[in-house]
Amino acid sequence: MFSQRENPIVNMLFNIVMPVIILRNGSKWLDSIEVNALSTYNDPLTFLIAILFPSIYFLSDLKQKKDINFIAIIGFINVLLTGGIGIFGRELGLSKNWFIIKEGSLPLIIGLILWVISKYKKATFNSILLNNIIFKTDKIKNNLSGNQKSTLDSLSYNAGVYLIIGFFISSIVQFILASQIVSSNPGEPDFTKEVSTMTWVSYIAVLVPTIVIVGRGYLKLINGIENLTGLKKEDFLRA
Repeated sequence: MFSQRENPIVNMLFNIVMPVIILRNGSKWLDSIEVNALSTYNDPLTFLIAILFPSIYFLSDLKQKKDINFIAIIGFINVLLTGGIGIFGRELGLSKNWFIIKEGSLPLIIGLILWVISKYKKATFNSILLNNIIFKTDKIKNNLSGNQKSTLDSLSYNAGVYLIIGFFISSIVQFILASQIVSSNPGEPDFTKEVSTMTWVSYIAVLVPTIVIVGRGYLKLINGIENLTGLKKEDFLRA
């Protein structure tokens, strides 16, 4: 369904735009069908339809690539948890706090997993930012002398620390936003719309500082490689 090279527009359409539109308008559309027997289940149905889009995207990506990183997997779990709270929250007697905690905990979990990897699987951690998608890693390594490899590892590690910091900050931002935006409990009339607002607002509020923080890490890594190898950026960065 999707090209091997991820299309950011398709990604945003399936993971942000369509879920937000459905969460904001789904109950109204279902009400217009005038099936009284289903009216009680309009909000759960809205959540079910909304999570179909990111679920289809994830499963299609998994089928094509055969390999999905753990961040994508946790993102998919986040989608399922959101849908689960929206669909079953009222029946299970869940409060808004479940959703708020879920929003703040997911980026925190990713940051903690990355921190553990950085301590016990340093080679794997170093390859998260210094990867073949962005860098010509073979060319970089071929321009290093034996004692420079440890310097490159340090550069990669330090750049990865910025990624961890980005997720920890995202956790705080998500928790604050969810606490301010979501004031209704699952099953209450406004809960679905509040979740839709949270979806797009948090995307922007988290994306901007994350780009700044992780971008700084990448910039330090790129400048470090340039100084270390003597290569120009265009020589080791993929177009």
